[in-house]
Order: sequence, then C-alpha cells, then structure tokens
Amino acid sequence: MTRAHFAPRGSRRFGSGRRRGTSAGDGFIVGLVLILTLMPTGPTEGASAAAARTASSTTSSATAATTATTTTVLSAASAATARAAHATPSSPEADPGKPRLVVLVSIDQFRADYLEKFRDLYLPVPSAGKPGGFRWLMERGAYHLDAQHDHLHLYTGPGHAVLLTGAPPYLSGIIGNSWWDRATKTVRYCLDDPDSPVIGSAAARKGVSPKSLLVSTVGDELKMATGGRAKVWGIGFKDRAAMLMAGHLADGALWLDDESGRWISSRYYFKDGKLPGWVEAWNARKPMDAWFGKSWTPMVPASAYARAWTASGAHANPAAGLGTSFPHKVDGGLAAPGKAYYRAFTETSYANGYVFDSALEIVAREHLGQDEVPDILAINLSTNDYVGHSFGPDSPELIDVSVATDRQLAAFLQALVSAVPGGLGSVTLVLSADHGVAPNAIAMKEAGFAAGVYDEEALRSTAEEALDRELGAADWTSGIVEGELYLDHATVEAKKVPLDRAQTIAAAALAGAPGVYDAVTSARIQTGALPPTALSRRIAESWNPERSGDVVILPSPYWTEKSAEKGATHGSPYAYDTRVPVLFAGAGIRPGRRPEPVTTLDIAPTLATLLGVLAPSGCEGRVLGEDLR
Repeated sequence: MTRAHFAPRGSRRFGSGRRRGTSAGDGFIVGLVLILTLMPTGPTEGASAAAARTASSTTSSATAATTATTTTVLSAASAATARAAHATPSSPEADPGKPRLVVLVSIDQFRADYLEKFRDLYLPVPSAGKPGGFRWLMERGAYHLDAQHDHLHLYTGPGHAVLLTGAPPYLSGIIGNSWWDRATKTVRYCLDDPDSPVIGSAAARKGVSPKSLLVSTVGDELKMATGGRAKVWGIGFKDRAAMLMAGHLADGALWLDDESGRWISSRYYFKDGKLPGWVEAWNARKPMDAWFGKSWTPMVPASAYARAWTASGAHANPAAGLGTSFPHKVDGGLAAPGKAYYRAFTETSYANGYVFDSALEIVAREHLGQDEVPDILAINLSTNDYVGHSFGPDSPELIDVSVATDRQLAAFLQALVSAVPGGLGSVTLVLSADHGVAPNAIAMKEAGFAAGVYDEEALRSTAEEALDRELGAADWTSGIVEGELYLDHATVEAKKVPLDRAQTIAAAALAGAPGVYDAVTSARIQTGALPPTALSRRIAESWNPERSGDVVILPSPYWTEKSAEKGATHGSPYAYDTRVPVLFAGAGIRPGRRPEPVTTLDIAPTLATLLGVLAPSGCEGRVLGEDLR
C-alpha cells in the first residue's frame, strides 16, 4: 500500500504539520502527560484531604470521611517507606540516573491553553523544594509550548493509545473509541474481548482487554527488559484509558463501575478472576459514598468566572441532579447512593482527588518505586472530560474543575514524597492529555461563526441515496462510526461495481452536506492521492486498512455531532482538539521552556530512553533529548 504524501511538519495548514525525526512534532498532547522527578520534601497530607478543603466547601462529615481515606493511604505508604529503609542497598550496577517510578498523568480533555488561561488561579510555586501543581511543573519542569496530537480522530481511545506507544493509529490499530467490524457487522468497541470477562462489577458487562492494541507500550518493553520484575499499573474512571496506557503485560488496570462506585478490572490481568485483596477491601469501605448529598460549590472568587464565555448554563447538559449552575447538589436525584449518584460524583471537582487517593493506594499496596527496578503508574483523570462535555470549555464549572485539579495534583505529588524512597528525586512525572475540546457549536453559531451540528445517521442516508440514484436501489452502506462511513462490500461485489467508484459517489455526496469540510475515499488514501497538507497527513496516519472506513468524513471547523448540541465534544483535527499540554519533571529531566514543536508521539521514546529500554514496537516519535539530563 502506498502511503499518502504528507505536508511538511513545519506547515501551519490545518494545525501545524511537522516531519518526524526532526526537532518538530505535530501531536499536541490532548491528555496531559506529565513526567516528573519528585524532589525530596517534608511529610505532607494526602490528595483527598487537600482536595476536600480546597476543591469546594463541604460539611465536616465529608471532610472527616475524606481524611479517613487519606490516612489509610498514607499509613500504607509509610509502611512501604519503612520497608524500603531496611531493604538491601541497591546493587553497584544500579543506574542512579534512572527513576524508581515513572508516573504518567493524562488529564482527559485538558486543552493546552488551560495552563496559561487559568495560570493566575493555580497554586504558586512552593518554596524549599516542595512540589506544587501546574505552575510548579511549568516553571520547574520541561514545559513544551507547542505540543499537539498528530492523528485525525481526537477521541479517548486513540489519544491514550499514543501516549505510551508512540504509535499513530494506522499502526496501533486504535483508530477511535469504536469502529465497524466487517466480520460481525456490528460496532466494535476498542477493548472488546469476549475471552476476558470483567471482574468485580455489580452487573454483567462485556469482556474487555488491550488485545486490539497491535503494538507494545513503554510498560510492556520495561517488563520484558527486567524479566518481569518491573511493576506496571493503570487506573482511571475509563477502562480504555487505564488499559491502553498500561498495556499488555501490566500487573493490573483498574477502572470505575458506575453501577456501584467500585474499582473493577478484567480477567485478562487477573487470571484467577479475583481482584487483589486490597482492592476488594477498598471497595468494601465504599469511600466514594462520603460525598453523597454534598454540594459542589465554587472554590475561586466570583470575579474569576468573569472570563467564562458561556457562563449562564444555557448550553449545559449535566448529569442527573447536578443542575446547570452552581451550587451543584451531588446526589444524582437519589435518596441513597446508586448509579445516578456515582455518575454525578464523577462530574464534580471532588472526583480527581478520589482517583489520586486510589493511585496512592496502588503505590503503597503494590510497593511501586521501592527498589532500583523502575516501575510505571499511568493515571487518567476523566472528570475534566465529563465536566467539559456537560458544561462546555467556556463555563465556570470548567474553570473550577481545572483549579481543583491543580490543588489535587499538588497534594498527590506531596504524598509521593513519603511513599517513594528518595521522594520526588526518584520519580519522573509526565503530564499530558488525550484530546482537547471544541466550543459549543450552537454558542458559536449564535456568536456569528459558520457553525452548527450534523447528524451522522443523516449523513449515512445522504450517501445511501446518492448510491441508489447512481447505481440502483440496494443496501449500499453498513454503518457510520466516528466520522467513518463503511460500505457493504458484499453488496458492491454482488452488483459488480468497482469499489472505488462506489466510494467516490458516496464521498461526493457527503462533501456537499452541511457541516462537512471534505470526504476522502480510502482509495485516495491508499494511493497517496491527497493534497500536501498537514490534514492529509493526519488522515493517512489514522487510516488502518483492516479497521478504517471506505470514506473518511472531515467536519468543518466549529461543527460537531448532533449529540453535542448541548455541552461540548471533540474529535476533529482542529487546534482546539489537537493541542494539549506536554510536561516532564523530576528524575532525569532538564527543566526549561521549550518553544519547538513536539507531538504526543514523542513521549514514549523519551521515556524509553530515560529507562534504558527498547522503544515500543510501533513507535514513530523522536526522543526529546533536550529534556534529558
């Protein structure tokens, strides 16, 4: 197959294209990945305790419950530290420049501009070597000012797959959250695996695993390079985030069961079908229930919300019971904790602190970072995505959750000081994001932009009708999934129609539809018949011959799928979706502000080099040598 010709990565058409292997990169990280080496500091409190005081006002009972949870975490962390203090000294062969622990934090739907836009609201850089939040990372770490994702469909699946593989979707196979499966003639979720049942869930769920990921991760390579001694874990509310970062050989991945508020996993990782005992004990305490009936209230001065462009809540679409403006009651409209409450909780400023507390429990219970063999912990913060979808990127709620995340991140890093021997000097932290987010399309239209919403099924009908007119009545299409139209190849073959002709007819009809910038056939992609633009490169780098559609549909700027008429969404190749933060800090990292273009593809090879292991099998990024000591 001939690959499409790409625009040079230095091109600024459709979002700054760059050629791999040079100092430029075209994948602004959408899921903020922060690599941080922790600097030694004094003992600090846990993330939830700080979050309970700073994220918003709560009653004393909620604070007590949160403090109790954090005390459990820190007690375990202290025990782990005590064990390490009496452990055998590192062998002479141990590399003092390697971190004991690499922590990747991916903040879901965290656009790059949020770092500067809300900078005045974030914590100042602490004194005496203490770690802080975003500003500390920006001023004391390696801060990439021009970073973005390099692929076409900006969704959670591909955005997280790239972070620790360095592989674009055409190689990784994760072209979206879902795609059309021609063999089964159904939509296939990116983690579907009937041979790997979910364990720990309150209700029956489809089996999931990372088997659809066709390449290795940094964690996989680290496991192989250390004879399996390294420990690799992933955690987040979303299964696809936790697993696609953790990889194939991880010791475990945990995600949320929104039916029960429990952490759950897959038999793929736990062959005996049982969660680890400490996870079951955590779940049995039901720590998430502590916030039931509380209110999410603003945590910054009212004047700070003046910068919110859509402050009225007119375009909001929140979870049940939350309401469209502050204060937000956190009960899901229920009399006792249940599914609607757990879903509502994940959409509040408290939720990221809960994930950080759980991550600290992994560090303590699984003894991460306790010896010279490096470990990896990948953390996804999904709440920022949930708030963005429900309230939009220009809302007071988005400002509030960003500020809360800053405080919770600082508390988490301070807790690691106690949990890992050597403190922050033994930890490398990476911060990034899986994608950004578009403004609400209706708000943009009301403001005078050429904006609006489209219906994917209506687009499918448009293509079907055009094919009927040109080729005769038949069921020409199979499905449309996340901007990709799939033709029914059996019908095309039975009608003795050349596939490229059917594709061309469908693409021409779609290209003229409202909200569609262009529609590109797979025949054009395979033969390289695309114009030399950065957008063309994104298309080619996201097209997988087995999983991608016959026609790739490109929305116009500020046009989104109809399901996001309220709230906001993402998925396009435009700057508001592609540009994400990329920050490294901690062990082995040279601080500084870096204006040169980079992409999220560059995170994996940089970490692999830092750890002294082979780059992942599909890696196409470059080593950010300027960031390494």
